[in-house]
Amino acid sequence: MLAATALVVLAVDSTSANVPPVAPGDWPAFGRTADNMRLSPLTEITPQNVSQLGRVYTKDFLAIDPDTRRGQQSYPLAINGVLYVTTNDANVFAIDGVTGKILWQHKPQNSAVFKNFGVAANRGLAYCGGKLFILQLDMKLVALRPSDGQVVGELAISQDVPDATVGYGYSETSAPVCVNNTIVFGAAGSERGPRGFVMAYTPDLKPAWPTPFWTIPPDRQSWRRASRIIGGGPVWTPVTIDAATSTVFFGTGSGTPVYFPTLRPGNNPRAASLIAVDLSTGKLKWWQQLIQNDQWEYDVAQPPLVYDGKVGNTKTRIVSVATKEGMWYAFDAKTGRPFHDRVKVLDRVEHPPLKPGQPVVVYPGSIGGVNYSPGAYDPELNYVFNAAAETAGVLIQKKLTPTQRKRKFLLGDIFLGLDNGNFGDYLPGWKDHGSISAIDVSTGKRVWKFDTPEPERGGVSLTTTGVGFAGGGDGVLRAFDSKTGRVLWTFQTGRQIAAGPTIFSAGGKEYVAITVGGSPTSSNGGLASQLQVFSIGGSQAQSPKPPGLTSVSGSGSSGTLSRAAAPTRSLAVHVKASAVGARIAVPAGAITLGLWNPNSSNLVEVKGKILLGSKPVSGASVAVDRYTLPQKTAADGSFSALVDSTLARRHPIVVTAGSSTRVGGQPLTAAQASTLKDASGGINVGYKLADLKAVKQTDGTVKVTGRAVRSDGVPVPPVVLLSYRLAGTITDSAGKPVQGAYVVSRTNDRDYWTFSEPTNASGKYVSFFPASDLTEADPVEFAIQVAIGRTSYTTGARNPTFKRRSSAEMDLKLPSSGTVMAVPTTTPQAGAIYRGTLIGVSVGKGVVHPVSATWPDAKGRFSLVLPSSVRGKMLRFWQSDFQTYQTTDVEPGGKVDLTAWPTALSPRVPRDTAFLRAPDPAP
Repeated sequence: MLAATALVVLAVDSTSANVPPVAPGDWPAFGRTADNMRLSPLTEITPQNVSQLGRVYTKDFLAIDPDTRRGQQSYPLAINGVLYVTTNDANVFAIDGVTGKILWQHKPQNSAVFKNFGVAANRGLAYCGGKLFILQLDMKLVALRPSDGQVVGELAISQDVPDATVGYGYSETSAPVCVNNTIVFGAAGSERGPRGFVMAYTPDLKPAWPTPFWTIPPDRQSWRRASRIIGGGPVWTPVTIDAATSTVFFGTGSGTPVYFPTLRPGNNPRAASLIAVDLSTGKLKWWQQLIQNDQWEYDVAQPPLVYDGKVGNTKTRIVSVATKEGMWYAFDAKTGRPFHDRVKVLDRVEHPPLKPGQPVVVYPGSIGGVNYSPGAYDPELNYVFNAAAETAGVLIQKKLTPTQRKRKFLLGDIFLGLDNGNFGDYLPGWKDHGSISAIDVSTGKRVWKFDTPEPERGGVSLTTTGVGFAGGGDGVLRAFDSKTGRVLWTFQTGRQIAAGPTIFSAGGKEYVAITVGGSPTSSNGGLASQLQVFSIGGSQAQSPKPPGLTSVSGSGSSGTLSRAAAPTRSLAVHVKASAVGARIAVPAGAITLGLWNPNSSNLVEVKGKILLGSKPVSGASVAVDRYTLPQKTAADGSFSALVDSTLARRHPIVVTAGSSTRVGGQPLTAAQASTLKDASGGINVGYKLADLKAVKQTDGTVKVTGRAVRSDGVPVPPVVLLSYRLAGTITDSAGKPVQGAYVVSRTNDRDYWTFSEPTNASGKYVSFFPASDLTEADPVEFAIQVAIGRTSYTTGARNPTFKRRSSAEMDLKLPSSGTVMAVPTTTPQAGAIYRGTLIGVSVGKGVVHPVSATWPDAKGRFSLVLPSSVRGKMLRFWQSDFQTYQTTDVEPGGKVDLTAWPTALSPRVPRDTAFLRAPDPAP
């Protein structure tokens, strides 16, 4: 049973604006509605006539565009009779729902860069504010015009979510979800330790929340402290939004390395959990951890369902979800109080703790269970429906020597913690299969269940006439009686299915649309990319069975109810305004960086004032980072902002005057408005700099020492090796440099990939480089690709090799014709990319270049030797989350390579985190 822990609620329910009703024939969101009930009100298809369904048309996207990436996991939208479908490489097709005519195709301008991505999927679009939105693999949110597919907006998510790039292990595969003109989504990630998040935007691609909601602690804090490769908690499937209570619900993935929990001890709070946050603010409401000490990769991946249902005889607002472990849970949507927990969806749920070097049989395998397969809810029956994968696997946990532990955890090796692949091995004698089942929400008991020959990945869709639809890994689209589970109709589509049906109407007729092609991680799919559409009276001619139907093995703990606690703290302003000019008055110095609390939103309230001369400015818009505060400045010029107190970061402030802006009760003149626009300021969050001393040296220099610590006294994390580096030059066949090209490197197991910065005018590129795979091979082989716009160049059947755990130089020459390059020569290079907190000083407005400097050591101690020119001057300290390529080994407390010392501070670098006057010059 779930252990309940009573905590203080941080965020209360907001009043939500009325959501326009969905037209009966439309399916305008991933789950039709943002609550993800997947229920259509259409009535033409019934249990009595469903046997007359037939295929109306098939759209083969590979035939339309041979460049399309194979496989299909897209959940089509249907709006006003038009279907909008994505492909795995972020193509979008608009299709006439009746005739199947292609109305337009959107193909990303940089589509070639997706060719070498190891995991490529896209599960659909959001429709919001009259626009279509797609999340691309390269961590961009793109807005399209529905009438013609033209791009009307594009956003790099890393503008608002620190480090949210492919280089740090992130990618986007999910469908965003929209309610009240708020678009919400998370991100997927490889196993290099990225930090899970959820973020919200407006349709004009401005942040709707002041900060991302982070699911787990910052890098190398709390249970992530042992190594930079520890992370996880990704929100890689669609969120669910309850417009009635303005709440966003989502599940999180497991902690990483997924199969090696000893590296991330404890329960890893908010990993493998169900979380509720406020739609308007992104603040935490409550969370429930559903799988503690997860070591089998049992994510909470299913998009939750939220609905008014009965528990016993009491009607209440419920949120429910099933997990990859194969268990189903139901909670009070407002409070998180459990109604039902650990209801079995699968026949077998057995997963003993893993043992180093020994095979352990688990049910289900790491694939799940209930993977991303969405459930559905029928309010008339009060049933929840799940489509599941009944799988098994054999997992052998890595057994490492002390030397291997140090190398893998500290020196850049890729590591999952498993000795037999990514998902384990087949269990001899076991056949992976699927099932579809119904649970009575009133009792928490399973009502009926039937098995299918292959794992179910796509999920269930329903009609109010009592017909359910689901497509399986065997390529069969099934219709079943929602009340009894009796299969009413089947149709062999010819390819594996790993997506759910869309039920819509056009021209007065009801249709069922489903994408076909599947996933390589289930039922050997991933070879086709199609859309098939069915209606009453369509063709009964079915396709041959999909090729290669051999099920693939993919990869009980009680949870803890947690409610948000600890109100945000407020910092009052004590700042003297300047006599002239515009001033953004915020607390002097910096907010001391605090310890991440899983039962908090980890936000601090900062109060400031906007002043023009000595007079307050009222009615002005204030933006912190790119988030515009919902309230304009008050009569006294004051404003209030929330910032993350657990990330060392500066939050720039920008002020904009409007028609209601006043100074001393009078409208602004043009000159005053211009002055206000030029005002700059920021809120700093950083480590406390303690024990600061400045001592004059015999050679006239000044030595500064101190310690950087968190608010609880814990030292700043030491510098670490972040990645190796791949660099070189790209030329054309004539030897001329190629500008704007990307180099994509990918391991042969397809799980780890990076792409470079675009080449400059000299053809130079630089990239993170893992320099290892899951094997111990040395040299290690990588697939290399050059992407220029929509053209992809590869080395053909042969791949270059690289020295393991080493940076490398690699020049690439494009062919005079075709797209196959000669296999390049690779040269190992000394050095690596390191990341740590760099502490420095400014004098006046200029950054001081030190004579020497050290990285903080294990106790947070650092030193700077400054030139004699600083003597007698006020030193203003800054601290930067700094990356540098260094050719010599970097150790905590070691010397900093001054050739990379910044000459100016970027807007995000915390400054004025401490002040110290240097010793006076000699008389």
